[in-house]
Formats: sequence, structure tokens, C-alpha cells
Amino acid sequence: MHDAGFLSQAAIIFSTAVLMSLIFRVAKAPSIIGFLFTGMVIGPTSWGFIDQHAVEQFAEVGLVLLLFTIGLELSPAPLMRLGKYILIATATQMIGVMVVVVTTLALFSGLEPTGIVLLAIAIALSSTAIALKQLSDKGEIQSSLGNITTGILLLQDVFVIAVMVLIPLFLGSGEESTNGPRESLIAFLSLLAVIIIARKLLPVFITQLIRYGGQEFSALFAVMMAFSGAWGASLAGWPPALGACIAGLLLANADLRHQLVAEITPFRDVFNALFFISLGMLVNLDFVFDHLALLLLAIVGTLLLKAAITTAAIRVAGWPLRLGIQAGLGLCTVSEFGYILAMVANQANALPDATLDGITGYIVGTMIVGAILFPMGTKIAERLTRNMKKQGPSRTEPLTAKHDLEDHVIIVGFGVNGENLVHVLTATHIEHCVIEMNQGFIKKIRDLGASVVVGDATREIILSHAGIERARAIVIAVNDAGATRRIVSQARRIRPDIYIAARTYYIDEYDTLMESGANIVVPADFEASVKIFSHVLEEFDVPKNILGAQISAVRAGGYGVMRGKSSSSPESMQDLVKVLQLTATQTFFVPEISVACNKTIAELDLRKKTGATIIAIVRDRTPDTNPEPSTTLMANDVLVLVGAHEQLQSARKLLQAATHLGSAYTETDVEEE
Repeated sequence: MHDAGFLSQAAIIFSTAVLMSLIFRVAKAPSIIGFLFTGMVIGPTSWGFIDQHAVEQFAEVGLVLLLFTIGLELSPAPLMRLGKYILIATATQMIGVMVVVVTTLALFSGLEPTGIVLLAIAIALSSTAIALKQLSDKGEIQSSLGNITTGILLLQDVFVIAVMVLIPLFLGSGEESTNGPRESLIAFLSLLAVIIIARKLLPVFITQLIRYGGQEFSALFAVMMAFSGAWGASLAGWPPALGACIAGLLLANADLRHQLVAEITPFRDVFNALFFISLGMLVNLDFVFDHLALLLLAIVGTLLLKAAITTAAIRVAGWPLRLGIQAGLGLCTVSEFGYILAMVANQANALPDATLDGITGYIVGTMIVGAILFPMGTKIAERLTRNMKKQGPSRTEPLTAKHDLEDHVIIVGFGVNGENLVHVLTATHIEHCVIEMNQGFIKKIRDLGASVVVGDATREIILSHAGIERARAIVIAVNDAGATRRIVSQARRIRPDIYIAARTYYIDEYDTLMESGANIVVPADFEASVKIFSHVLEEFDVPKNILGAQISAVRAGGYGVMRGKSSSSPESMQDLVKVLQLTATQTFFVPEISVACNKTIAELDLRKKTGATIIAIVRDRTPDTNPEPSTTLMANDVLVLVGAHEQLQSARKLLQAATHLGSAYTETDVEEE
């Protein structure tokens, strides 16, 4: 099989990936684990379906495409929302892990100092691809956990990019390169110049691309940027994947970014699969089995170490322990950037080949176990914190709301909905307080004059500090399904009579939250649907009372019609169809340019042309009911029309026609419209 061509090997890779992905999907395990196992099964040290040279090529291409998409999708939004606290958490986490790793390797490994430092940096990094994939699958990218995790990952990636750019200045590019410090400095300055020029020229180029190009141009442009960046980096002596990531970051600030992301998204899973399969194929199974005990000890030790240090770092930055544990388990893996750093260290003779084999197996091991732990993070965090009677304050912020609050509203979460509710309650002079654990929002909440409790509302002590015993209502508006369930249950248990309103993005949570004690559950997507159909029905002149009754029926039935369940009023939709077929009334204001101006009702002949009838005219606030056909219509009159919905629509179009178009507007035109 070693002489198999490129196409046959590609077919083997993706065929095996489909099979393994299906098996792991049925087993409800992360597909990334299936991809890694796929690589190990078909790699050169196992069944040998793919030869070593092809493995290196596939790994290079997969890494380039993966890191380009990571760079393209990295957004500074989490950093803007979380402010300096995410910087504190990231710095604490990385420094803590690096200190422990450097100390351990210096005592027991016998490696060179340069190799030790690079390995420490590599181990401190967490896998962006695995974390973002898991968060996306669970729909938690915008949750508090998602914001903290993506914020830390973004800062880690920025740090490692800077490290990889600077490495050639100090280490050169390995034995095969003639680059010295002077050549590396020139390459570094050239890279900076290219980045600066690209930031200036890309917006102009992209504007023209949008203007003259089509959808296929956007996709081709994205792929061109990925490989051009990789090629440019390799010419400068840097890892090609680094150039692809920088190319993605350059495009991340462009106006076309969202279009490019949309074009790349269908291929992202393919890129992920190709990289993780290639990484699995790079694992030397002979080395793994020869040093299995040591590797298992290193993998387990790393996962526990990183999870504990990350939890502590997030706690130090001011977030609750529960979130710290969840994020710690999500960030306990070792990054794909870690593999690149290990290769760079090996090429610079700072790591021997045998150590690189061990590092590859070790990184894959942390990815496999970490991908299993991440989905279990919520349950593990709840179990570890369940028996805690109270949780200390976050940082030095006051924990208790105003003692004189009574009959007030507790708002959990200061997102868009929470902030809008604060504005409304403030304007209506209704007492309220906010429970928020995002340190970046605290000052803004206080500036609005609201009382704030800093902490995790899933904890009973936090609800007590917010005065739940004296409150009249509690509104839960957080992007965390598990936390929402716990808060609803806690609030109902503490106060059986309190009014509980909960917002959710997940319709599957509706019944669960209602059973947990919520008085009302607002599914975001369904409320948007209600708003849309209400506007559409208004356009078709459905009477307000009928429209209101329909909306109430939909909500009262627990959105059953939209969820495919029987509504509390099964005839409601049938009634709505009947309403659309019935006669309705409508008013029309006659502007000066209308074709109706200075014409009699008989001359306008509205009934013959459209089927609608003028039953009244309001002029100078005086109504004239059942006007004569000889009545002349004037500007500023208000006509009261009656007819079926289609007839009223045709009448409105005719009356809106300008005077100079009136002669051209015939009965045939009305029928065609």
C-alpha cells in the first residue's frame, strides 16, 4: 500500500473518517476523538495504509487550513465584554502552568533550557479547535462559559503567534537553514511590512472583490489567502501554519469577514477532520506502547494540573468556582499550536527526535481525554460545588444588595435583555437589583443606578443576598441552559410564591423550565416568530382583537403550534384562515398627489375597479357616512373602505397612485396586481 497514489490515500483517509465519525456519533462521543483514532489506525506505525511522506503532506495541509479558519474566526468581542479580568485569568493560568512544567522538566528531563521553555509554553496552551467545536455543538459560544473560554483561547493564540514569530530571531531556523540572526531579523521586519501593507490594501481589494466578484470569488480568495500566507511564512523561515493563521487574522478585521466565514464554514469540519486525522497518523504507536505508563502519567497529570490552575486563575479573576471548574475542564488539553512549537524546537535541535515522538503521542492523548471531559464539565462542576453551603465574594466587590429593597425585581444576567429591563424598571421607578458575575459589567450596572450582587445565581446564598425572600419577581436572562434550570429550581424552592420569568434559546428547555417552577418561559426564537407573524398579519388588515387572540393562543399553548404539538385552542389556526377570507375595514388618508383628489366617487369608480367600497368620508374631523356618488374627494380626506383583504389591497394601490399616473391605472392593472 506504500505505493498508493495521492487519490487512493485521500479516499482511504476520508472513507475511514466517515465510518469512525458515524460510530462515535452513534456512541454520542466527540467526533474529534474518532478522527484521532482514525489517524492512528491507518497511519504508518499501525496498519500502514498511508506512507510517512504522505502523512507529512496531509498534516501540513490540514494544519494550514485549520489555523487559517481559527485566525479568521477569532474575534476580540469576548475581550471587549470581559475587559481586564480575562487578561488576569489568562496570565495567571499560563504563568502557573509554565512554572510547574519548567520546574518538573528541569528536575527530571535532562533537556536543554530552550527546549524546556518551548515545551512549557506548548503545554500551557489549550486546543482552540476542540474547545470551539465543543462549545458550538452545545450552543454555548455566547454563554458566560463560552465568553471566558474563547477569551482565554484568543489571548493564548495571540501570545503563541508572537512567540513563533520571534523564535527565529533567537534560534535560527534549524540545521538546514542558513539563516542567522541578521537574516531572521530581516525576515521579521519584512513580515511586519507585509502585515502593515496588507492591512492598508486588503480593504480596497476586498471592496472591489465584493463589487465585481461573486460567491465563488469569495471562497477562492479565502483559500488563496490561506496558502499564500503559509507560503510567505515558509519563505521567511517560519512554520507555514503560522502564516495561514496570520492571514486569517488579517481578514478577521475586514468587512468581508462574515462572508468569508460563511463560505469557509461548510469546509471547516473537513479541515478539522483532515488535521486531526493527520495528527493521529503522526503518532508513533511503537513509542507509545514502549512508554505507555510514563505517557499516561504525563497525560493525567497535565489534565489535572491545567484544570486546577485554570480553575484557580478564573476564580482569582473574580468568576465563580462553578464557571472556573467548567472552563478548567474545557481548557485542560494541549493545543495544536503546541505541536508546532515542538516541531520548531526539534528543528532548532532543542528537542531530540525521540522526544518529539513522545510529545506527539502525549498531545494526542490530552486531546482525546480532554474532548471527553469537556461535555462532562457542567455535571462535574455541579457535583463538586453542590455541598458548598456558601460561596465567598468575588474579588473585593460588595456582595449584598440594598437592605431596604422590598417587593423588587431580581434580574439575573446583564446581557441585552437584562440591560433593557434595567432601563425600563428604572424609568418606571420599580425597585430592582442585578445578579452578575461578569466583572466587566459591574461598573456599568452601578452607573445606571442599579443595585448589584456579584456572584453565581445558582448558589442559594447569592439569591439570598439579592433579597429573594423579599422580592416580588425574578427574571433569568443568562445564556446557560443548565444554570437557568438550577436558578429556577432554587428560586421556586426558596419562595413558592415568587413570579419567575426565564429566557431560553433552546426550545427543548421549555417544558423542563416550566416543570421546574417558572411562571413564564420565553423562547427567543419563537418570540421573534410571533413578532414577525403579527406584523405580517397587520399588513393584511387582520383586526387587532383577532390578532391579539391569536398571539395569546400561541403563547398560552406553550408555543405548541410552533413546536408541532397540539395547541390549547386547536381551532385557532382554522379561525385565523377564516378571518383572512372575511370582509374587513380600512382607513386611507388622501394625499394631494393621489389620483382620487378632485374626483367624485362615481368618477373614481373604486368599487368597479377593485371591489372595495367607500362607506364614509372624514373631512375636517366631521364624518360623512354613506356618501353620495356625486361627492367630490379632496386632499386630506380620510376614506373608510370596506372589502375583502385582496380588494382593500388593490384599492390602496390605486389610491396611492399619483395623479399623472391615474389615466394609466386601469381595471386590468388592478387584476394583474
